[in-house]
Amino acid sequence: MKIAICDDKAAMRKDLKKHLEDYAIKRRLDLVYDDYSNGSDLLASPIEYDVIFMDYQMDGLDGLETSRKLRDKNIKAVIIFLTSFPHIVFDAFEVNTYRFLLKPIDAEKLASAMDDYLLSLDDSHYIVIKTDDDNRRINIDDIIYAEASDKYCYIRTADENILYKNTLSEFEKLLPQDSFFRSHRTYLVGFKHIVSHTAANILFDNKERALISKLKYTPFKKAFLDYVKRYNFSKG
Repeated sequence: MKIAICDDKAAMRKDLKKHLEDYAIKRRLDLVYDDYSNGSDLLASPIEYDVIFMDYQMDGLDGLETSRKLRDKNIKAVIIFLTSFPHIVFDAFEVNTYRFLLKPIDAEKLASAMDDYLLSLDDSHYIVIKTDDDNRRINIDDIIYAEASDKYCYIRTADENILYKNTLSEFEKLLPQDSFFRSHRTYLVGFKHIVSHTAANILFDNKERALISKLKYTPFKKAFLDYVKRYNFSKG
């Protein structure tokens, strides 16, 4: 597994690498690390990383802007932010951030984030659906939202729009309830890809939007906040 550590503090890079090395020994993993002291050097790298640990606040190009540029280059690596500022969590959703780790790094929370990432690579993190042509295997993390269309529904991922030959309600049953929410009778949304929302609609990281009904707005806000707490700073 190829890992990049982008932080302008050498001591922080050293500390994180030590935690990762301890984790690799316990899990019997082969991890390869590269250090970057600024976002510009990381952006110039031709290496395709699996995981990028990104300092949120760096001199020059900060972590959020570096991540935006990585996504603009269609780089799919998992990004885990390192920060001393918990409030940045909502800003960073726009770059499809995987986790947030507060400084100083807690070894157990780091291990939890890495465990979850490895689990996402497992077959159990995929669903199989029936389409017009055949059966399709989809990574749950790739699902941005699903939209009802008569008796069928369309599943929107970052790369395609897939027709599912069943109802939105049936599709909802295939997904983890703590990561998806029926925001409207025609929309099922994935929390992982939400950038922001108003009382009427939701903005995703692919710039598309979904509706929120008036009756669903309050429970949606609670469920989304619970997701943010559970899958980011409080995870582990």
